[in-house]
Amino acid sequence: MARVLGAKGLAGGVRVEPLTDVPGRLAEGALLYIEGEPEPRRVTAYEGGGRVPVLLLEGIAGRDAAEALAGRYLEVEPEALPEGTWYWHQLVGLRVTDEAGRAMGRVVEVFRAGENEVYRIDGPQGELLVPALRDVVRGIDVEAGTMTVRWEPEEVR
Repeated sequence: MARVLGAKGLAGGVRVEPLTDVPGRLAEGALLYIEGEPEPRRVTAYEGGGRVPVLLLEGIAGRDAAEALAGRYLEVEPEALPEGTWYWHQLVGLRVTDEAGRAMGRVVEVFRAGENEVYRIDGPQGELLVPALRDVVRGIDVEAGTMTVRWEPEEVR
């Protein structure tokens, strides 16, 4: 739902980059998992008036504790994700093929560029940057470990 950018203030607030189209998922009272932790934490306060939203999370007290979260993701349970939505870490490592079944490589990174996500693929053609658009990404099967993209051969050069 968001990536922690760093601490704000002395009380343990965290500055976040929202990664959700549903702002309410970060609202006061929401339950979020800190990447890698088994138990969720409740958002005890949300401050959205500045350039970057700031959250206070249950159990995170003090600047040092907040700063230690920098770079980590705040997530919801996978079952709560809308259909057709995945965590970025679920996409890294997927084998990528074009619609004709030709191997393009593997997803090695997911990042945001403006309003869109981009998949960085490393493969036989070198590095490819694939926009996460429905017209381009034709299918994702996390369980099978595959992604199918519409990609014209001349674009792969």
